[in-house]
Amino acid sequence: MDREIRDYIRLVLRWWWLLVISAIIPMVVTYYFVSRRQDVYQAKATILVGTSLQDPDPDPRQMSLSNTLAAAYAEMVRQRPVLETVIERLGLESTPDQLASQISTWIHSRAQLLEIQVTDANPEAAALIANALADELIRRSPASGGGDPEQQEFVRSQLEELQAKIKSLGEDINDLTASLSGLTSAAEIQQVQDQIPELEEVRSVYQSAYADLLDVYRAESPNVLSLFDPAVVPQKPIPSKTKLIVAIAGAAGLGLALGAIFIMEYLDTSVHWEGEGMQSLLDMPLLGVVPQVTQRKALLSDGLRTTHNPLSPVMEGVRAVRANVFLMRPDQPFRTLLLTSPGTSEGKSLILANLAVVLAAAGDRVIVVDADLRKPALHEMFDQPNVMGLADVLNSHSPANEDFSSIPLQETGFDNVYLLPGGHAALDPATLLTSSRLPALLEFLKDQADVILMDSPPVLGPPDATVLATRAEGTILVVSAGFTGRRMVQQARDRLRGQKGANLLGLVMNRVKLHISDSYYYRMVPIRYGAGPEGAEPRPEGADGRHPKEPGRFGRIRLPMYGKEGDQAWLTLGEAARRLGISRARARQWCKSGRLTAARKGLRWRIAPDEIQRVFEDALERGMQYDDLSDGFYPPQ
Repeated sequence: MDREIRDYIRLVLRWWWLLVISAIIPMVVTYYFVSRRQDVYQAKATILVGTSLQDPDPDPRQMSLSNTLAAAYAEMVRQRPVLETVIERLGLESTPDQLASQISTWIHSRAQLLEIQVTDANPEAAALIANALADELIRRSPASGGGDPEQQEFVRSQLEELQAKIKSLGEDINDLTASLSGLTSAAEIQQVQDQIPELEEVRSVYQSAYADLLDVYRAESPNVLSLFDPAVVPQKPIPSKTKLIVAIAGAAGLGLALGAIFIMEYLDTSVHWEGEGMQSLLDMPLLGVVPQVTQRKALLSDGLRTTHNPLSPVMEGVRAVRANVFLMRPDQPFRTLLLTSPGTSEGKSLILANLAVVLAAAGDRVIVVDADLRKPALHEMFDQPNVMGLADVLNSHSPANEDFSSIPLQETGFDNVYLLPGGHAALDPATLLTSSRLPALLEFLKDQADVILMDSPPVLGPPDATVLATRAEGTILVVSAGFTGRRMVQQARDRLRGQKGANLLGLVMNRVKLHISDSYYYRMVPIRYGAGPEGAEPRPEGADGRHPKEPGRFGRIRLPMYGKEGDQAWLTLGEAARRLGISRARARQWCKSGRLTAARKGLRWRIAPDEIQRVFEDALERGMQYDDLSDGFYPPQ
């Protein structure tokens, strides 16, 4: 449970910027529109439904019926006949639908009261419309005169008049009865006694008429409407609730962002860095973590070799890989290592190049072998041509001839780091890699260097990687954080472990987003070929005593020509790039820097075929030279 909570917290911290944006944008947009909204006023008129509250002994059934009628009148007030009548009476410019949108009702069920609420930008208009709607409902109620309120008012006035007469007659009768005790004349007494019955008879008639009118007035009493509280002009607008609306908008945006993040994480099956406590992934040891850099740290810049910053986060991560691999077998360090990946674009070639530099800086002699014969890339990393390499060596040597003294190793610009590029593309690379010539070559290279680093195609591609894994003492799997799928890693792991003779040491996680202060790192120092620790002057061309174009130890190797014979005088940039085994962008850079002498005509470059030959031979002459296997190797002087 604690792990799940930590995962959620880590997820929120990783996507905090999206959460902030998702909350701020709806809040800003909502505040903009709410703040521009016009002030609105509300007026309300209250109607009493029924006469139960006026009865000394109200009937509960009648009160319940009045509440039901109140709900009916609340619905009636928004119907077109009532609205059209009010619009015509007040001369409003609104349509019935527009007026209906301004009306709301509220029923007080325990008090038999119906509130008609009208909102409008004009406070006087709000009060006027509310009173007009209440009056129209009263006029349309059946017990309110069949639509004529004057008739109901007349009945009420007659009741009040009869009530006054009955009261006056009662007072007269009481006065005559009291006056009998003071009379002495028999005639006067008889006259008063005759008047009292007459007055009582008249009062009885009035009382009977009053009772009849009262029955008529109180007929259908639950369906009687009367204005209880007329609407008055409001003095203050309705509170806008801007803060509440803006907060709700922000919370809604935040909720949607959280939902989107959880969905993306659920659908994302790639591997991720889980922090310092992560030591393994999918039952494989984690040998190191290489952080993601803001821009690709290439091994060249404007034609100059540049060493990686020794304290950069990338180099520190590679050093961790070197240390963990050493600790696996400290008494007998690995001599041949293979770096591969489940798929393409994982960054294994760049990590291999950095690992070679780190090992060389620690005092080891390193030979980098580009065994990716299908898509070689290490020569681009070290700014070298790819015109002769591993494929050519394996094609030109037989098991009986194990003299590899003329293999085309090239300098890389780093002390004690030498490159064997992939060479010309082979029709069947797997056949070359499965031949007995490759183990013999690796044994020869092990006599010349301390560590052999091999690059290979992806494991889940052609079988080259699994074949090479059986030739190496250890295999390192490179995965890219947030890019490589977990299923791909599992398939690559199972394929390597299922290959007899393969030794999967663990994996390296590349492109991990780490928050490291830039104050730990220094600037990169550019160096040229042969530069020592003091940054010595670059070695001039022909420093070995030969002219740059003069054939070297390996003889003048004729390169295959492209195009028709008449086109051999000049090569295009694309043809030169194909012959050197580099990209057009790299060839263009060499032309601009002067490494490849070329003539420019407009936007097109023209290169002489002899210049391609010179660059190729110069790369070979700058490589390793041999006296004999017992003395090892040394760079040319």
